[in-house]
Amino acid sequence: MLVATLIPVMRRMGWTGARTSGSRGVSPVIGVVLLVSIVVVLAAVVASLAMGFEGELREPVPNSGFDRSYTPSGEGNTDDRPYVTITHQVGRSVDGDNIVIKDESGNTVIWADVWTGGPEVRAGEYVHIDGFDSDAALDPICEEGQTYWVILQDDEGNDLVVNEWTAPAAPALPPGSPSDSDGDGIPDWC
Repeated sequence: MLVATLIPVMRRMGWTGARTSGSRGVSPVIGVVLLVSIVVVLAAVVASLAMGFEGELREPVPNSGFDRSYTPSGEGNTDDRPYVTITHQVGRSVDGDNIVIKDESGNTVIWADVWTGGPEVRAGEYVHIDGFDSDAALDPICEEGQTYWVILQDDEGNDLVVNEWTAPAAPALPPGSPSDSDGDGIPDWC
């Protein structure tokens, strides 16, 4: 019904219903305008998304790998104290003050403060952890299942656990050890 009403009005305005050679359609122009508009809107959406994630970008986590070796007999250590050696195998160098070793009780020691550690942690550097002397702040290894963590701290105080070690066995001191007066293989301080 609407079309029937519009056709007489359009004929009075000069529309004949047939295309003449002098009148060109506007649809190609409208198509180009729409296409350009869509491209501009898409570009604006992508740009706003990219700018929105800018605040979320952070420095990449340093790649590192730590190896642990446990000596439950304490062989080669003072008074046959059981110990773990944590060695930085691969990864970029890190300031020794930014690597923290933490035990289950929440006690911590900084890598650089352990007598075998140093001011810079490079591949091949290691710390010897037994809970005595330079790492006396940590609990000594007394039973299977005790856990220690190697934590990387950045300059803003954020922590990242880069390694976790759990004692796979209880200490087993050799017979006659000065640290085992009752001969059960467990250190006297445990």
